[in-house]
Amino acid sequence: MRVFRAEARLAVIGAVFLAVLIMGGCATTIKYSYDARTGFSGLKSYKWAPSSAISSRDSLLEINVQVLAEQFLEQKGFTKVPEKSDLLISMNYESEIGTSQYGYQLRMLTLNIYKSEPKELIWRGTAAGSINTDAASNDLKQAVQGILLNFPPK
Repeated sequence: MRVFRAEARLAVIGAVFLAVLIMGGCATTIKYSYDARTGFSGLKSYKWAPSSAISSRDSLLEINVQVLAEQFLEQKGFTKVPEKSDLLISMNYESEIGTSQYGYQLRMLTLNIYKSEPKELIWRGTAAGSINTDAASNDLKQAVQGILLNFPPK
């Protein structure tokens, strides 16, 4: 009976430890900041700026972030346009240290939103933590939506 209890206690401790690792691996912190002088109500069109990734570019990741952001922005009443726009959006991202050039883990994703004329940064949102970019994971979608949840500021 004692052996069974010891094994059960070890199993519970192992399960708790594994749950903490799994939940901690998915946790991201979302932060944002904006220019309080900017009136956001009349700004409704946007286009994407070329990426300024800190390390090497990952075009598949960039496309996926753009698609996710565009879906969420459309729900908020924003329109993507090919030419002259009210807003310009750029993204920066950092891969986890030690992953390959095309790793599936990010440690940070930032979306910068500029007023097009004159080009000035008016809003920035960042997701920091461990962001899985694998197509089977929901982490990237949650990070993008988390970043844009508070855009435009109220």
